[in-house]
Amino acid sequence: MKYPYAFAALATVLAAPAWAGDDWTTTTGAQGVYGSYSGSVQRDSVTGYGAAVTAEHREKGGATLMLNHTAVKMKPGNADIDQNALFASGRLNFKSGEDGGTLTTRMDVHAIDNDDATKDTDEVTAYAPQVSYLSADKRRYADLGYAHTDYRNNLSVDQWTPTAGFLLGQNNWLQVRGWFIEPSNPARAQGKDSTSAVEGKLTHWFGPAQPLGLNNVRLSLLAGERIYAVDQDAGSVSNLSDIQRGSLSLGGEWKIGKTGSAIAILGREQNRNATLGNDYDLTYGYLWLSGQW
Repeated sequence: MKYPYAFAALATVLAAPAWAGDDWTTTTGAQGVYGSYSGSVQRDSVTGYGAAVTAEHREKGGATLMLNHTAVKMKPGNADIDQNALFASGRLNFKSGEDGGTLTTRMDVHAIDNDDATKDTDEVTAYAPQVSYLSADKRRYADLGYAHTDYRNNLSVDQWTPTAGFLLGQNNWLQVRGWFIEPSNPARAQGKDSTSAVEGKLTHWFGPAQPLGLNNVRLSLLAGERIYAVDQDAGSVSNLSDIQRGSLSLGGEWKIGKTGSAIAILGREQNRNATLGNDYDLTYGYLWLSGQW
C-alpha cells in the first residue's frame, strides 16, 4: 500500500468520539462485491472487498475513511488487474438562519494504486468538493458536486453533478442527479470529449410492517452515458476507460438488532468499448454489513 497516511487518518476517525463525548457516533462496516461480465472480449469477472469507518457528530459533521481492494479477472491474453483504493471524506454542517435547514460542505479525496501494465489506470487521484442543503423538515434536498481526477499519460477529468431530492408522501424518497463529465483528452476517453447522464434513485421505507424483515428497498436507474465517473454516494472512481451506457439495480436494507444493518444489492450495467466495438454487460451482487455505537 502506497498510502501509509491512511492509518493515521483511520486512528483520528476512530478517536473522534473519545474526545467529543456523547454527541458522536461511530459506524464501522465491511463490504463485498462480485460481478460477472457477459459479452466482453477482455474481462471475465470482478471481485472486491473493503472496510469503512465513519465518525459523525449529531450537529457539526463527520468524517469517513474507506479502504477497498478489487481484482479484475481478464480473458486469456489479457493481464489481470489488482487494485487498492483509498477514500477519505470530511463534512461540516451549518444551520441556515432563514429557515432552519442544514447547509453542508464536504470534501472527498480518492487515491488509487494498481498493477495495470499500461499505467493508464494506476496512481489515480481525485478531489471532489460538494455543497448540499437539507430543509428543516427533511422533505427537500439539493447539492452541487464537482470532481477533478488526474490520470497518468496525459489525462484529467472534470465532472459536475447537480442533485435534487424530495420526500414523496411519508415513506418515499426520490433523488435525481445529473452527470456532466469532460475528459481533457478524447484519445484516452473512447473518442469522447464529454458525456452526460441522468440517474434516479427511489427509496421506500416500510415502517412497522416489514415484509421479510426489510426496513427499506431502493431502486436505481441510470440513463445516458458517463465515463471516468466519480460517485459521491458510493465513494468510488470508475477509472477504466469504457463508457457506461446505463444501469439498473434493486436493493434492500435489513436492521440487525438496535445498531446493526445489512444492505444487499443486485444490479446490471451496460458498457461499451468503442475502440474495440465491443458492447458488454456487467451483472453484480453487493453486500454491506455495519454496526454503530
